[in-house]
Amino acid sequence: MTPARPRGITLIEVMVSLAVSGFISIAVVGVMSMVETSKRRTISGSDLGQVAAYVQSVLDRTLRSAGSGFTHAATFAYGCQLHAERSGTQILPRPNAAALPAPFTGVSTGTAGVFRLAPVVIADGQTTPGVSAQPSDVLIVMSGQSGQSEAATPFAADPLTGTLRLSHSVGLAAQDLLLVADRQPVATGTAPCLVQQVATPFNPVTAAGTVPLAGTYATAGFGTALLADYSIVSEVLNLGNVANGNPPTLQLIGVGDHNTLYTYDLLQTTGAALQPIGDGVFELHALYGLDTDNDRRIDRWSAPTGDYAIARLMDGSTAASTRLRTIVAVRVGLLLRSVMQEGSAVAPASLSLFTDLGADLTYTRTLSTAEQRYRHRTLESTIPLRNLLLGP
Repeated sequence: MTPARPRGITLIEVMVSLAVSGFISIAVVGVMSMVETSKRRTISGSDLGQVAAYVQSVLDRTLRSAGSGFTHAATFAYGCQLHAERSGTQILPRPNAAALPAPFTGVSTGTAGVFRLAPVVIADGQTTPGVSAQPSDVLIVMSGQSGQSEAATPFAADPLTGTLRLSHSVGLAAQDLLLVADRQPVATGTAPCLVQQVATPFNPVTAAGTVPLAGTYATAGFGTALLADYSIVSEVLNLGNVANGNPPTLQLIGVGDHNTLYTYDLLQTTGAALQPIGDGVFELHALYGLDTDNDRRIDRWSAPTGDYAIARLMDGSTAASTRLRTIVAVRVGLLLRSVMQEGSAVAPASLSLFTDLGADLTYTRTLSTAEQRYRHRTLESTIPLRNLLLGP
């Protein structure tokens, strides 16, 4: 019997095999692409959620504590022009109206380089983030961190060169940062305030109210805030201590390039005054909650315009100081944006904040076609200023 001759694979069989393999490859690639897209969307959404939670926590903690350490001096200290030197160099007011670093180069309280004492002030539209290219608000937040001796300590006698003479020194410690505020107003309104520092060593018991001044922030004063010129009715506020990790908070908060939320320390108590605290933040907007009848309840919400525009609140007048005391809460709205661009539109044509407060206070951001290919999220928080609500 003649054995069968071996046969190879025909061209038709090869073509059929290639076609089947091609169809399988296309299906696998399609499934993998769908899985990857879904994974990317999940991660992008998760990242936005994490950013939202962290930024909200930071803002809540910072704003809720605004005014700590100086609320009880509100009637004579709110709106005082801050004067401070660091290692003999003037830092407040900003010397020669020196510009702040980006993204805060455009921030102004109405007078170039001048900052005044207030728990919270909103600088309306004073940053323009590079990604958004639209005006975004800046929060100016101030609070002390001493944790003790929250009540102001009055002068017992006129200060001497490098020495304060107080009614007592209870609650003070070496290297504490102090704010000297005068109850006696000046012709234009609130008298200026001067940052000082307690010398080392210092024993509050044996000092009996005599407090020597020395250190990084100690100064004889300058300009309109000379220590020797403060009246006998001046008082001292304990702001905190840099050495023990409780420095005061005098900072700006705003959105910069690359969708990053930044803070800037006006007193420069840390090595790097400018710090990023979160990315994915597209814009920041804020409103004031006002208590106009002193019953510790919000009577109305206000945009940072008109009487509550930053230039009006920071003009140092008695009227401005009174208006500052009516601010008992802040409504903060954030627009967040993902890093990854999608293949098609995934966002609505516009995003809105504060819609429950009426058309006059609603902020609407129209998104371009390109911007709609990114995932966005809105985040709103109503944060009470506990020190103002519980204060005198």
